[in-house]
Amino acid sequence: MALWKKAFARLRGAPDVSSSPESTGAVETDVLEQDALAVEENLKAATEMAAGVDLESDEESFVTTTQAADARSDVFARELQAGIQVSLGDLECGDAGWRYRGHPVMVFGVESEEITDPARRRQVASLIHLYPCTSVLKNAASAAWVSTDLKAIESLADSGQYRFCRGCLQAAAGRGADPAKFDFAAHVRSHGDSYFPGGPCYWRPGTEPVSLLAPAAQAERSCPKCGCNSEGAGWQMSADDAARLSLPEGICLLCAEREVEGCLHFEGDDLVAAAQARYRSLMAQAARSPVPSWKLAAAILPLGWQPLLQSLERVLPPPELFFSIADSEPPAVLAWPALKRGVVERRLQDGESKGWSLWTRVQIEEELGFTLR
Repeated sequence: MALWKKAFARLRGAPDVSSSPESTGAVETDVLEQDALAVEENLKAATEMAAGVDLESDEESFVTTTQAADARSDVFARELQAGIQVSLGDLECGDAGWRYRGHPVMVFGVESEEITDPARRRQVASLIHLYPCTSVLKNAASAAWVSTDLKAIESLADSGQYRFCRGCLQAAAGRGADPAKFDFAAHVRSHGDSYFPGGPCYWRPGTEPVSLLAPAAQAERSCPKCGCNSEGAGWQMSADDAARLSLPEGICLLCAEREVEGCLHFEGDDLVAAAQARYRSLMAQAARSPVPSWKLAAAILPLGWQPLLQSLERVLPPPELFFSIADSEPPAVLAWPALKRGVVERRLQDGESKGWSLWTRVQIEEELGFTLR
């Protein structure tokens, strides 16, 4: 017992009670009680400290692992931007084009063993493709290069070695599309439902796709960029997503997709609803209704609609925006009242509405040569 008392005393910095000539049984009992209490407290403190150390260690390990995974993802995204070689069978093909490990990609430098003519093989290898437009691109065993950045592809070799497949370009941007004006990120944005079936996200070449929340359920302020406002919900980015993308709080979806570099993907219905809210808000603030113009349409509508607007501008006069036709149908996003023609995001019923001919955006794009959907 004396050895235990000495140990406890040294632990607490107390005097060595067993060596005192005045020690008594009562004192010894008090010391033992104190020692027992001290042991209990020390054990409790040690247990808490150990638990804290383990927890901190686990948290540190988790953070380190997460940071390492993020770093590897960033490295891969940059490598993919510069161009890497894969097998066509490694790619996932959607309605609008290929993806590789979650990234939208273009394919070029295809090495097809089934083509025996050297000149033809060089021609196939020189083309940049957006989707498998020929049987050669459906051979899973064929090697090919993929990239997320058109400029990076052009920098890989002498100028002019790689050029866009005319069929892919027309399918993506319509008849008469100019390859010099083709923007891959804009193509991805226009076909976000195909490239990002998992829901809202942000992506740009050289970065991993980032999942986003649904639009804000409640609007609390006007958009700090365009000034639009609406009592309805679903037209603003969530505050958390705005902060993650370094955008001002309260920014509307339409301004957000114009502010970021790359592709901001939301469901088509959400973007059209946001555009309608923006249009109604700005019209309420205007002294008089504006004259229809293609410039106004481009400013109001989502970026995914821009290729269609550019094609329609060559064949039709400027449209009315969000024109109400029938109570059973949503307003026509684009409308030509004199012609009784309109374009909607989707139809709620078949047939004509009060003598109007309504086409969905997909239908009119297919008619104009856009076949990727």
